[in-house]
Amino acid sequence: MLKKYKPFLRAGAMDTMTFRFNIMIWAVITVFQVACLVFLWLAVYRSSAGGMTSEIHGFTFREMIAYVVLTTVFNYVTFNNDTLWFMNMDIRKGTIGNYLIKPISYRGKFAATSFGSLLTMTALFGLPFYTAALVTLRCLGFLPNLSFPAFFAHLGLFLLAGLCASLLNDVIAYIFGVLCFYTTSTWGLNSLKETLISFLSGTLLPLAFFPAGLRDVLSWMPFAGMSQNPVLILMMKYDLAQSLRCVALSAAWIVALELLAKLLFARAIRKVTVQGG
Repeated sequence: MLKKYKPFLRAGAMDTMTFRFNIMIWAVITVFQVACLVFLWLAVYRSSAGGMTSEIHGFTFREMIAYVVLTTVFNYVTFNNDTLWFMNMDIRKGTIGNYLIKPISYRGKFAATSFGSLLTMTALFGLPFYTAALVTLRCLGFLPNLSFPAFFAHLGLFLLAGLCASLLNDVIAYIFGVLCFYTTSTWGLNSLKETLISFLSGTLLPLAFFPAGLRDVLSWMPFAGMSQNPVLILMMKYDLAQSLRCVALSAAWIVALELLAKLLFARAIRKVTVQGG
C-alpha cells in the first residue's frame, strides 16, 4: 500500500532540490535573523535588573541565545511546507477531481510529499546546521554538559518530536487548505496560519513569557509541539519523562487533527467550485 505514495515522497524531495538556490538564500537570511535576535536579547538582558546574570521567566541569557538559535534552525528545516498552496492550485484548476477518482488518499499524497521534503531538508541543511549549532553552543557553555547516554536519549526524543512537529504543521496546513473550497483568499489564509503558528508555538517568544493562564492552555495545544517543545528537548531543559509526555501529546494531537481534517474534507468536497478552465 505504501508503494502508492513513493512517487509523492520522491516528488517532495525533488521539489526541494529544484529550488535549492532559493533555500540557500533563505539560509543566509536566517543567519542574519539569528544575529539580530541575539543582539536584541543581549539588550534586553543588559537592561534588566540583574544584568547579564538575571533569569527572565526561567531563561538565563545563555539559555535564551541557545533557544533562539535552535528554534530558528528548527523552523528553517521543518516548516518547509506548501500543502495549502498546492491544494488551492488543485481547486482552482479543477485537477482535484483527478485525485478523487484515483486509488490513493488525497491527504496521504500531501503527507508523503511533505515527508520527502523534510528528509531532504534534514539531510542537506539540518545535519550541518544542527551540528554546527550544537558544537558551538556546547563549546561556549550555552548548553548543559550531559553524559553521552543522556544526550543521545534526548537527541532521539528530539527527532521524534521534530517528526511530530512536521506532521502537525502539514495537517494544519491541510485544514487551512480545505478552507480554499470556500474562499479565494489563499494569501490571507496562509498569513493567518503562519501568524498563529509563530505566535502560539513559541517561535517568537517562549511560552513561559505568556500570562500564567494562557501559558497553561497553550502548553496543552498542538502548537507547543511544533516548535518550543522539540527545541527544549534538544536543549535538555526537559527531563526524559517530560520529553516523553511532550512527544505523546503531539502524537495524540496528530490523530485528532487528522480526524478533523478528514471530516472537514468530506464535507467540503460535496461542493467543488472550479475557478477557471
